[in-house]
Amino acid sequence: MLFGVFSILSILLALIAIYFAIRLLANLQWFGSWVRGTVGILLVAFSVALVLVSLDIQSYKRLLNDTPILTMSFELVGEQHYKVKLSYVDDKEDEEYDLYGDQWVVDARILQLRGVFETFGAKPGYRLDRLAGRYYSLQDEHRKKRSVYELQPSQYGFDFWAWLRDYGVIVPFVQAEYGSATYLPMEHGAIFQVSLSARGLVARPLNSIAEQAINRWK
Repeated sequence: MLFGVFSILSILLALIAIYFAIRLLANLQWFGSWVRGTVGILLVAFSVALVLVSLDIQSYKRLLNDTPILTMSFELVGEQHYKVKLSYVDDKEDEEYDLYGDQWVVDARILQLRGVFETFGAKPGYRLDRLAGRYYSLQDEHRKKRSVYELQPSQYGFDFWAWLRDYGVIVPFVQAEYGSATYLPMEHGAIFQVSLSARGLVARPLNSIAEQAINRWK
């Protein structure tokens, strides 16, 4: 909810900035006109950046404590080659990927609201980031085919989370964090459930095949 409000406020601020930019650029005279023109261009750039930030934020979902977000089922199709199906809890369509190796991991990006937002009980937002496979053997890891997929990339040419990771001091009330599940074994017929909490991603076995694979791995 608060992410939606934040997005709407950003767009409103962008529209106000564009309005004043047009007012300034419409009255170009001598040095004062040059100053107004410069400020107007900066306001246009600022408003465009705000719109891109708001659009990128819309791709993040509210993080509820220990909430299941997807299930993953594995099918062996070749030596150390699995077809993994991602079934999302929300309305997003199922996805399939080819993973190579012996283990899998899913990562997520988390936007943690601080300051006054946190005081009023604002929940973090999350977006799934990466799915990857890994081999048990370091030798296999270096010489065999690897698989890494970006699950939900930014769609509008601006990555707010990545920007915060580099320049987080500029926006002190929002913190970019990384959530990653522990590497777990891939096994034909195994089904796992992935949940997300403020501590990060948690993967749990949903059938006996997945449980046995974990026990053997440990």
